[in-house]
Amino acid sequence: MTTTLQIFRRQSPVEVLGPGQRAVLWVQGCPFACPGCIVPESWDARGGETVTIEELAHWILAQPNIEGITLSGGEPMMQANALSQLIDTLHQQRDLGVMCYTGYRLETLQQQGSDAQRQLLQRIDLLVDGQYRQEEHDNLLWRGSRNQRLWLLTSRDRAAVAQQLAQGDSSAGLSFVSATTGEVFFTGVPPSAGFRQQFESQMQQRGIRIRV
Repeated sequence: MTTTLQIFRRQSPVEVLGPGQRAVLWVQGCPFACPGCIVPESWDARGGETVTIEELAHWILAQPNIEGITLSGGEPMMQANALSQLIDTLHQQRDLGVMCYTGYRLETLQQQGSDAQRQLLQRIDLLVDGQYRQEEHDNLLWRGSRNQRLWLLTSRDRAAVAQQLAQGDSSAGLSFVSATTGEVFFTGVPPSAGFRQQFESQMQQRGIRIRV
């Protein structure tokens, strides 16, 4: 049984990657390497941090006032079994919603995915599918490019998503955090292509290091 996850980063609370306030996990490892990806540091499956499921569950459950968790990356479906275990551990103590990003199409996972990937799908309420395409970048709610789709796999977030879309299918925005090390973190889906490169250039001119 898998007892650890390889993660790139974790952050909470986050209000720009799914409905309400959420704890977000960026997993490590991705087979797609999409041009223009804002977190290429998460591609190498050998990078990141190895964390036990128990430690991550404890951290998530300690976060106050969150509606759910969001799984991003990297590619969550590469660690499907461990993520299913994490979700089951959380649900034993708290009713948290689950949102997930994947570069795979939903139909591919349903028809050709592994048993572990299909098991993870059964635990997801809200899915964003499809690889990021820089040439199709658009200002969309929780998605980076027009080919990516927003799937309500359960009824849990139906009202919240409808309310968001009623205000317009546009980016939920970005959040910025200044670290004591002098670095600046940003989280979210940029509304314009090439945002990271432009922002890094501007901040570096001011002597500020950028992390995502």
